[in-house]
Amino acid sequence: MAMQTKAWMTTFLCKVFLSFFKRLVLGGISQTNRHLLILDGHGSHVTLEAIEQVMDFGLDMITLPSHTSHDL
Repeated sequence: MAMQTKAWMTTFLCKVFLSFFKRLVLGGISQTNRHLLILDGHGSHVTLEAIEQVMDFGLDMITLPSHTSHDL
């Protein structure tokens, strides 16, 4: 696991989180056993690297508009 001295997400931490999330899901994640991950639309979540990683894992990702998920 990784830590950030500040309170916000970074691109690096997003990649680490996605790898951790994949290991955490019981039954595993694959192209035939897909899972939905709902994130806010923060810039660190919608990088090309993160999207490619999510697609390789077999995750489906929905991003909500930035800074609005607390209102939902």
